[in-house]
Amino acid sequence: MAARQNFSMRNAAAARATPSVAGVDGGDAGGGAARQERGGRLQRADAAVASATPAALDFDDVYESHFDFVWRSLRLLGIPDEALEDAAQDTFSVVSRQLTQFEGRSALRTWLFAILYRVAANYRRSRRRKQSCLLPFDEAASAEPAPDAHAEALEAARVIERFCAGLAPERRALFVLAVLEELPAAEVAASLGMPVNKVYSRVHTLRRGLEGALAAREVDRG
Repeated sequence: MAARQNFSMRNAAAARATPSVAGVDGGDAGGGAARQERGGRLQRADAAVASATPAALDFDDVYESHFDFVWRSLRLLGIPDEALEDAAQDTFSVVSRQLTQFEGRSALRTWLFAILYRVAANYRRSRRRKQSCLLPFDEAASAEPAPDAHAEALEAARVIERFCAGLAPERRALFVLAVLEELPAAEVAASLGMPVNKVYSRVHTLRRGLEGALAAREVDRG
């Protein structure tokens, strides 16, 4: 168990350096391909979980496959950069204790999100009422600077991060699950406890808001 608590800083740096929302505005084909690859990897992991019994789930596999999802989600749910490592450790500590209780009734990401959402809420409540600015993705720790070819994608990522930071907690959770992670509406509805038709309606509104923010960025660039 001790080894499981020593979460990898290599993974943390990789997750922080990954512009996961790159390509949302269609401006970066490489980012879109990477995003599709990541989505396929997570879907395969969830499919493997669906065919396994709870006792067969391995914590190390869950951690390796979903660390970047947890880190990214915590950050977009308002956890400041200096607290992300602790929040991720708290999340996976809960996962380690409760993994045998996972019954496979939902996708593994949905189950993980319910845990990290509570962790994020606890962190926000425990912090003083002093809003801490989120670091742009390109300022996060990385082994080397972002290539010039990714500049536009990183700029779009900053716009998306600011847009997400301005949302109320419930809408922020919806934005992360439905818009960024593209989970099925039924799973999102179950995770957030809202009707499916409300998920569709709010996602439509969020997408329009995001499109407006990205369009405003283009206007500002002239």
